[in-house]
Amino acid sequence: MADHLKMDPARIARLRDPARYKQVDPLKILDVVEPAAGAGPVIDVGAGVGFVTLPFARRLADRQIVAADIQAGMLDLLSEQAAADGLENVSTALMPGPTTLPTADGSGAMLVMLQVHHELDDAPGLLAACRRALAPGAPIAIVDWKAEERPGVPQGGRRVPAARIVSDLEDAGFLDVKGHDVYPDHSLTTGRAP
Repeated sequence: MADHLKMDPARIARLRDPARYKQVDPLKILDVVEPAAGAGPVIDVGAGVGFVTLPFARRLADRQIVAADIQAGMLDLLSEQAAADGLENVSTALMPGPTTLPTADGSGAMLVMLQVHHELDDAPGLLAACRRALAPGAPIAIVDWKAEERPGVPQGGRRVPAARIVSDLEDAGFLDVKGHDVYPDHSLTTGRAP
């Protein structure tokens, strides 16, 4: 059982709220971009309690989904839920730091970050690690809040304009970087590893 004492129960409840899927359904990412061919895993960076990992594991049942996060407690909760759901294709990877991915270089068939980019203090550092983790030609997908204030969206907080995410990906060496109009309150930006 995960240690809930060190984590805010209200935050966990918000992260697990099924209403979030109506606002930003992570499976729509797979309508835009698919994992590269081959046996490599899909890597969910900033996985938290599994908002992306668990639905991806159900949809991509023949592929390993690696949930990476800097909080061990979140990964414990995710593992418990994956086991309860009978998802045997989920594994977790504790990130030793905010710009380090504990995955083999060139192994990932796809990498996803949902509502993570705005929290980064060192976007170039993490994106360089993401590029190293991906196989050549494998896609990256970044979903985050749109920069403008919108009704029904939490006010304040850090926002990153979609153009900045595009620039960050290009600066990190990703190719074919572009935005997609998929969500009303979130941007979706994709690219592929060189």
